[in-house]
Amino acid sequence: MRNTEKTSFADALQTRVTCICLPWSGIRAVFHRLCGVILYVSVNHLMMLGEIPTLGGPRVPAGEADSGRRLALQYCSACHLFPEPDLLDKRTWGGQVFRKMAPYLGVAQLQYENRPDGAQLKESTLFPPTPLLKSEEWQAIQSYYINASPEVALPQPDRVPIVKRLEGFQVVPMTNRSGPALATMAQIDSRSHQVLVGDAGREALMFYGANGHLEREMALHGTCVGLTSDGDRTLATLIGHVFPSDLPDGRVVALTSDLSGKAPVTVLDHLQRPTDLLVADLNGDGRKDLLVCCFGNYLGRLVWFEQMPDGHYDQHVLLERSGAIEACLCDVNHDGRPDFMVLMAQGDEGLFLFTNQGAGQFQVRCLARFHPAFGSTHFELADMNSDGFPDIVLTNGDNGEYPSPFKRYHGIRIFSNDGAWNFAESWFFPLNGAFKVVVGDFDGDGDPDLAAISFFPNYLQSPEEAFVYLRNDGHRGFSAQTCPEALWGRWLTMDVGDIDGDGAPDLVLGSFVQGPGGVPVPPELLASWQTNAVQGLILHNIYPKPVARP
Repeated sequence: MRNTEKTSFADALQTRVTCICLPWSGIRAVFHRLCGVILYVSVNHLMMLGEIPTLGGPRVPAGEADSGRRLALQYCSACHLFPEPDLLDKRTWGGQVFRKMAPYLGVAQLQYENRPDGAQLKESTLFPPTPLLKSEEWQAIQSYYINASPEVALPQPDRVPIVKRLEGFQVVPMTNRSGPALATMAQIDSRSHQVLVGDAGREALMFYGANGHLEREMALHGTCVGLTSDGDRTLATLIGHVFPSDLPDGRVVALTSDLSGKAPVTVLDHLQRPTDLLVADLNGDGRKDLLVCCFGNYLGRLVWFEQMPDGHYDQHVLLERSGAIEACLCDVNHDGRPDFMVLMAQGDEGLFLFTNQGAGQFQVRCLARFHPAFGSTHFELADMNSDGFPDIVLTNGDNGEYPSPFKRYHGIRIFSNDGAWNFAESWFFPLNGAFKVVVGDFDGDGDPDLAAISFFPNYLQSPEEAFVYLRNDGHRGFSAQTCPEALWGRWLTMDVGDIDGDGAPDLVLGSFVQGPGGVPVPPELLASWQTNAVQGLILHNIYPKPVARP
C-alpha cells in the first residue's frame, strides 16, 4: 500500500517502448529541485543507458500558445511522464492534486514537526524551503488543468461481461475469529499443503490447512509481506508500516526452512517499508546476495546487499527514490548471470530492466513508462502467446490516497515481447482498482489463463470486479467469471500454487478490510467484513485433469 509522488528516473534512461498509458496511489506527481535529487547512483554498480536530463527539463515547444501548458510541460515533464488533463476530472485536479503538488514546488510547506517521519523528510531536503516558480506561474498551471480537464471522469472502454458463475473451482473460506482480516500476504506452500498468511493485526505468520482451518501461528513481531526461500532458511520480509511512512522500521528476518517456529533472526534492518526481496548471486562471487525493494513513501530506494565472506551484508544503492514495489529475476541474454526487472510505482512509474554486467555492475533500461496517476501494482513474466519469449502481464489500479473517481485506464495489460526484450501493449482488460494478476493453465487446455483481484472495485455498480477469472479461449480472447464469495473480503493479496497435491494450480486470496476510503464501500459490506471471520479464500481447482497417455 502506498502514497504518492516521487523522483524522476526514466528520463535518464533510453526508453525502448512507446507507452500510451499515464502496491496507495492517486496522483504521484513529483515537483522538486532536480539538482542532487534526480538520482544517487553508485557508478561502480549501475550504468545507465541514455543521459540525465538537464535541470530545466525538456525544452518547451516554441509554438505553444497556452502559457499554462508550456509551464506544465516544463515543470511536470522534468520529473515524470507528462500527465494530460483528461486523465482526471476538474474536481480532482482542483481539490486534490494541486494540494499534493504544492510542497514539491515549495509553494506550500509540510509540517515536519507533526509527522512521525518528519525528521527523515526534513533531512532529505526533498521539499524546497522556498517557491521554485512565481505565484502567477503556479496559478497558470492550475488554470490550464482546470480548464482543459473534463467535468466528469471519462468512462472505461467496453469489456466482456463478468459472468457471476465461477466454473472449475470450489471456494473454501479461511476463517479465524481472532479479529478482522488484515492479510498482507497469502502464499501457498505446496510442500506442506498449507496457506501461509501474514497477519498485520497479530504480527504473525498464520498457517491454514487446505480445508481453510487455522492450524497454528508463528509470532514474527512484524508484518510479513513476503517469504523467500534461501537454501536452509526462509527469509521473511517485514514491511514495518503497512500504511504510508518513511520511518525505517522494516526488516528481513531468517526463519528455519521448515518454519518450525524457532525465533526469527534479523538479517537486515532499518529498511523503509520493504515490499519485495530476491535472493541471487548478483556479483558472481559464489555467495547469495539480496535485492530489496524499499518502497518507502516519499523516500525509499532499490538496493542490493552484497553478502561478504563473514556473512554480513554490504549495501549498494541502485535507485535512491521511492516506489520500487516488486522485482523479478530473469536472464535476458542467456549469459548465466541473474538479471532482474523492477516495477516502479510512484511518480515516474514504469518497468525497468537491470542487465547484469558482472562484478556487481548493472545496465538499466526502461521497458515501459507510465504517467503518474497510472497506479502500478503488480506484474508477472509469462509467455502469453506461445512464441518462446516471456511477456509482461501487469495490473494498475491503486486508487486509495483520497476520494477519487474511477479511472478508465485501470486494469490488466499484456505487453508482448518481440524476442529482443522490447515490449508493446497488446491487450487490455479494464478493471477498476486492479491490484494483482496471476497466470496459470487452470483449465488444463494448454494455454495460459489469468486470475485477478481488485482492492478498489466499483462496489456500487460492478462489485463483480473484486475477483475475476479470465479463461483463455485459445484465440487471444478471454471470458470473464467471478463468484458470490468474491464479496466476502477485500482482496489485497493473492497467490497461485498446488495446495492439495493433485497437480493442478489452485488460488488463494487474502483479505485486508481496513483499507483506505478512496472508493465508496456500502456500509453493510463493511459490517460483514468485520464480523464474518473470513481471512481469505482458497479456490480449489476442480477442472477435469488431463489423462496421462502412454
